[in-house]
Amino acid sequence: MNFSAQLLARTQDEIFELELNKHLVWIFNQYLTVVFCTCIVTASTDGFGYWTNAAVRFPHPFMIVDFTADEPDVLLDAIENGCQTFVVGQSSAIGFLDRFHNVHDRAIARYPQKRLVIIGADGDSDEQAAAILRHNATRDVMDVLLVSARARENRVDLLTSVYETDEAGVWMLLDSFNVPLASSSGLSAVNLFPDKRTNLRGRYLRLAIFNYEPYTLWQSVNVSREANAYYDHERALQIDGTESRLFVEFCARLNCTLEISLDEAGEWGQIFDNRTGDGIIGAIVERRADVGVGALYSWYHEFQYLALSKPISRTGVTCIAPKPLPLSSWLTAILPFSTPLWLAVIATFLVSTVFEVLVSVVTSKYDPRKRRRVDVCSSVMEVMSIFILQAVLMRTNRNPFTSQMILIGSLLTVGLMVGNAYSGGLASVMTVPRFEKPIDTVQDLADRNLHWGSTHDAWIFSIQLATQPTIVKLLANFVTYPKDVLHEHAKRRSLAYSIERLPYGHYAIGEYITDELAAQYEIMLEDIYWENCVAMATKTWPLMHELDELTLVIFQSGIQRYWEWQVVSKFSDNKVQHAISTSRRFDNPGPIALEPSHLIGAFFLLAVGLALAFGCFLLELLWVQIVQRG
Repeated sequence: MNFSAQLLARTQDEIFELELNKHLVWIFNQYLTVVFCTCIVTASTDGFGYWTNAAVRFPHPFMIVDFTADEPDVLLDAIENGCQTFVVGQSSAIGFLDRFHNVHDRAIARYPQKRLVIIGADGDSDEQAAAILRHNATRDVMDVLLVSARARENRVDLLTSVYETDEAGVWMLLDSFNVPLASSSGLSAVNLFPDKRTNLRGRYLRLAIFNYEPYTLWQSVNVSREANAYYDHERALQIDGTESRLFVEFCARLNCTLEISLDEAGEWGQIFDNRTGDGIIGAIVERRADVGVGALYSWYHEFQYLALSKPISRTGVTCIAPKPLPLSSWLTAILPFSTPLWLAVIATFLVSTVFEVLVSVVTSKYDPRKRRRVDVCSSVMEVMSIFILQAVLMRTNRNPFTSQMILIGSLLTVGLMVGNAYSGGLASVMTVPRFEKPIDTVQDLADRNLHWGSTHDAWIFSIQLATQPTIVKLLANFVTYPKDVLHEHAKRRSLAYSIERLPYGHYAIGEYITDELAAQYEIMLEDIYWENCVAMATKTWPLMHELDELTLVIFQSGIQRYWEWQVVSKFSDNKVQHAISTSRRFDNPGPIALEPSHLIGAFFLLAVGLALAFGCFLLELLWVQIVQRG
């Protein structure tokens, strides 16, 4: 009799497994064909493996991952090969979830919408199922299906997770049926993976930001109804900004609650090799925040650790450099010609002098009437007189040679052209103010060897891998200082400052550039580089697809133009914005009256000449004294 009962129980168990296997095949075919690949995760703690046999009939690729194998990265390899859905036994689910974040953080492949199917057996307890929902990894897997098989009762319960609070959820019963009475076709009326993304039921969205106009701004409020975000689970912050508003709209659309993560000292932050960090990106990589925003660019290094959203906006990074100062008046006599032209004039003068001396020496040697000594100083003064449009005495009775006439004639022609060109340039210099060479291009900034900087190295993250000599030089000249130090440098005009050209005509300028200082700076004509602003999230954040959809809708609507204008007008210093936007426009003062300062250059040359003459006079007296005593 006992033998018959055992045989009957064994037969019923096998029938239960066989029928359940059919239902699992139907579930796999119905709900898992939308993904590229499925991972079947097994472990020695699994009660039985009938559901692994059901996977043999998968209509798409699948991989079996055995946790008992010696290969430590077998799950990582599976994810890299495209696994987006995981089928795991309830007894080994906690072990799988313990590996979930670490493995996905190391993976290059990113699939935000994942599905997890957990197969339970008779020996699995309700406390074990509750522990699965308390695990922090289930926060990043919204589509969870628990197939609770109860062989003793010939019943299968189909449950999914529902977030009642941010810390944990509860299992919600989707359907329950008896085996083998129910047919798989009877499940078709039940959606085993209901859409939980359209209504997040107030779930916290942890957003990392810092104060950076006009992208992200926050302030504490005393009245909770004035707040639109939480901090430490208290409704105490009001956030605004061109990118913060995107997430306000996101939570209004999906019914979630913004929980803000702040790190003002870290600003954009950095990520270390041990997957720790500070600032916005540090909070995300350490999973203190789900997503971060605030002029984050598509940086290569950060892409290896985080997931990047669709572009939110386009920005151009350029510099404001000190405005060119008026050139000193003592340079008036030099300014009419450029440096290459001065070199050409000096070379012409020297060559002309040499030819004049050479011709004079030869002609005096063959003078049939009288041999005389050639005066080199006289030749130099004659050439100089020609170049400054002065008269030259030509004694044809001394030098009746045609060659010398031709030489002097050519010198007179060249001197006429050079002298008149100089006179015209001098008249222009004395009536139109001349300034230092401005910094208009990236090459100008590199050639000037002027340091440029800001409060954080994030400004050069996008160009750190550049190999162009100009960009490499700019990287070497980039410096970071606290805001107060940058403000002091701005007073001394010793630095250029990185700013952003916003997509709709405004600028993102550090608060260390005040209204008084902005008037002393002008914006470069070229951008150093341009970038796409994105949101960064953990690689397993399940709402990236929804954020991308909303980003594209807002972008195509054009409302970002209005947001930018509104935020800049509300929070930025409009005088600074105006000063920078008009920094390249110069008013024409019209003709100006000549003043004594315009002749400082001539006085300077006179002073130099008098000093040299007096010095030579003293040396000549000294030389005469020495000769007479000798």
